[in-house]
Amino acid sequence: MTTNVTSPQLVALALFLLDGARRPVDTEDVAIRVHQLGPGRFSWRKYPDQINLELVRVALSDARKPENGSLVVGTGKSGWSLTAAGQRWASANVGDLASQDLTKDRSERTAGSIDERRWQRERARIFSTAAWTEWNANGGPIGRTSAEDVFRIDRYVVGRSRELKINRVREMFGDDQELAPFLDAAAIVVLEGNQGDH
Repeated sequence: MTTNVTSPQLVALALFLLDGARRPVDTEDVAIRVHQLGPGRFSWRKYPDQINLELVRVALSDARKPENGSLVVGTGKSGWSLTAAGQRWASANVGDLASQDLTKDRSERTAGSIDERRWQRERARIFSTAAWTEWNANGGPIGRTSAEDVFRIDRYVVGRSRELKINRVREMFGDDQELAPFLDAAAIVVLEGNQGDH
């Protein structure tokens, strides 16, 4: 087994570790255990230390589906337990998975809320900009027009509006170790040219 464990598989593993083969387990208990197993995989976007219960519920529901192996049965009301197939899968894989890092960085996620999908699209857009190419080629310098494109700013966006657009993008990626330094550098280029707009 590789670290490419799916979310339905991960919640089945959590159920296995919570004795879910013998008794129903509450969604919240599964959420706590799955967060311990794979930190960041079921987290809020803005508060990564917080568990997104909705993502856990979706994974549990998906784990019921035949295309995912029919690993669990249950509902949020009655609790969740492993099927015979889920117990076999978890028993066979618990040893391998226990020794692996199941953490998933936010940039590796493929599903989630509308906000999460927007975050993913915006991240991909920034990576496709000329400024990102300039930055990666030699660590800068970033041209002003390229930097403005990162924040979707043109000459008609001035003053406080310009600052707000920049701050929105920087806040969106404040915890992204790859993008945050780049956005800081791009913001400096744009804001230095903005001094006469106040």
